[in-house]
Amino acid sequence: MTSSGKPDRAARKLAFSGYHNRPAEGADTFLTAVGPGTPCGEYMRRFWHPFMLASELDDLPVPVRLLGEDLVVFRDRSGRLGLLHRYCIHRGVSLEFGIIAEQGIRCCYHGWHFDIDGTVLETPAEPSTSRIRHDFCQGAYRVVERHGLLFAYMGPPGETPEFPLYDTFAFEDDKLAPFKMNVPCNWLQITENACDPIHNAFLHAIVSGQQFAPAFKVMPALDFLRTPQGFLSMATRKVGEFVFLRAGEIIFPNVAQFPTGTNPVREESVLGHPTLTRWAVPLDDYHSLYIGAVHINPYSRARSERLEDYGVDKLPFIGQTADRPYHERQLEPGDYDAMVSPGPIVNRSNEHLGTADRGVVQFRRMLAAAIKAVQAGQAPELPRLPEHGRPVVTYAHETVLRLPHGNALADQKAVAEFGARAAQVFIDLDMRASVERNARAADKIRNALDEFCMREAASQAGQEAAT
Repeated sequence: MTSSGKPDRAARKLAFSGYHNRPAEGADTFLTAVGPGTPCGEYMRRFWHPFMLASELDDLPVPVRLLGEDLVVFRDRSGRLGLLHRYCIHRGVSLEFGIIAEQGIRCCYHGWHFDIDGTVLETPAEPSTSRIRHDFCQGAYRVVERHGLLFAYMGPPGETPEFPLYDTFAFEDDKLAPFKMNVPCNWLQITENACDPIHNAFLHAIVSGQQFAPAFKVMPALDFLRTPQGFLSMATRKVGEFVFLRAGEIIFPNVAQFPTGTNPVREESVLGHPTLTRWAVPLDDYHSLYIGAVHINPYSRARSERLEDYGVDKLPFIGQTADRPYHERQLEPGDYDAMVSPGPIVNRSNEHLGTADRGVVQFRRMLAAAIKAVQAGQAPELPRLPEHGRPVVTYAHETVLRLPHGNALADQKAVAEFGARAAQVFIDLDMRASVERNARAADKIRNALDEFCMREAASQAGQEAAT
């Protein structure tokens, strides 16, 4: 520290400089606070968010917390879903103890009866002439069941967006395995993990043991390409005689789709859709859900095809939950430990970012711009919904192609350039994920690889001739 009490920047570069490198306190809440009225919270409320598995809901109300609000979800006896503010507007008793009715739910304390939209249907202790039930509504939100999950929309009721059906949920011969995990950290830490493809090499292959296929030990060339609803996080590797392209997709604000991490890279393959789709859903500023579905089909290379291996706090991927002994997590940490160990909310002013962090930086900039747009009264950019009820086109993919010769893609710059070109093929096709798209993309990417390698060879020959 200097005599004025400010950090000594020069001293921070010295060995044993802990005294000068004390972390800053507090955190910037612009991208992390999600309660009602907060900038990020108002932005997030413009989207549909999953918050529990449909299988968790039986014939009793379930208390939930979502975007900093205490709620209760139930299915009334006519089969309709309701999501209400948890505490009764009469005297504040929790509706988790409410009595489910044919139409809506009834508070256990004085029998006030609410419909799924919050309308007060009856106040039985009041005189028949009382108008009190017409003067109030219990807070309520829209809720739907899709893909084995319950989704809520908590924004302005007059601006409810159409529910986005992603093409990955309409893939041929697809079985869905829903899952949900509670994670004690802010939602942004989960999402930034998905924007960081370089961690797959270190956390999942080099440093923490072989959690992914051996090909992930090869350092990738990185690129990040904009899509209509977010961006692709590209990692391209030259693995022996093959080029291995893996593109995860970030769909704003909190959806991520990934291909498998199990590809052995021993033969050519084109997988034009993800193995996993997940949302990072804020429960409040300090707790989140890692929730979504694994796609099980003949092409997905899912780690397990047994539906019973997935569910609440169940994913057959090492390091995704806190259910292992602490010493085992220290010996072989996983995503859970990387996301949670910095604390409930990371103070990002203490970070020192490099070129490998471009995806994280890009996401933060795009998120900040999106939040500011909503603050300025603009409508948020929602997933592009095709006409005629067709699914939203997505672009996560994984491709393995045999190189035409051993000298192809001679350096990381060439590897990255070709990876970006191959990813653009999927974006330009603008087709929903399907076996047909895989086949068409494979032909186009092979042609692009041949053309790229021919130009590369010609350039190398020209350089050799010049010397």
